[in-house]
Amino acid sequence: MTSSDARVRDPGNNATSRQSAVSIDVPFLPVLQKLGSLDRSHIEAHLLRLEAADRQMRFCGMVSDQSICTYSEQIDWSETNVLWCFVDGELRGMAELKVAGFAATAELAITVEQSFQNKGIGTALLRRMLTIARNRFVARVYIICVLENRRMQQVARKLQADLVFREGEVEGSIWPSVPTYLSLIEEASMDGQALWRAIFGISPKAEHR
Repeated sequence: MTSSDARVRDPGNNATSRQSAVSIDVPFLPVLQKLGSLDRSHIEAHLLRLEAADRQMRFCGMVSDQSICTYSEQIDWSETNVLWCFVDGELRGMAELKVAGFAATAELAITVEQSFQNKGIGTALLRRMLTIARNRFVARVYIICVLENRRMQQVARKLQADLVFREGEVEGSIWPSVPTYLSLIEEASMDGQALWRAIFGISPKAEHR
């Protein structure tokens, strides 16, 4: 899309209110942790389990199993942060934040398997990923999704996203706050858990069983 594309502001959003508290309504306790390069197989398995419609909304088009395998293998971990959501020992949701160097903007994508949608997992992943973004002084996190992806738009609205509607797609923008001592501690805890798993070779299933 070019800057000449027509834009229609979503009247249901207030761009001046950038951040708000979010309540997570889930009937279970989701476990949110960071993924690393050693967890490629979990990423691949999760994306392969997505229903056809969810795959299309995640990648803005139909993709084959082979394309998903290639995508998982080619993740650039130098600029990509990945969070997973485990429920009862299985990876059910994932968020990816791509920050290139010290860029002021970052791209975010979230996937949740169909049976676990509408349970607050997407909101939990988005909130936690915004903590990671603010700790990197990211000024703007944007989410691009197809027009039919109403669920992702609802999740973005919960964090006071400013939605811009273009032909066939929606772009949501969220402006994280500056880092705080608590936000740094929150991410350090996630890093410590990931490092512990890597050092001792603890599988996610064994850890959360």
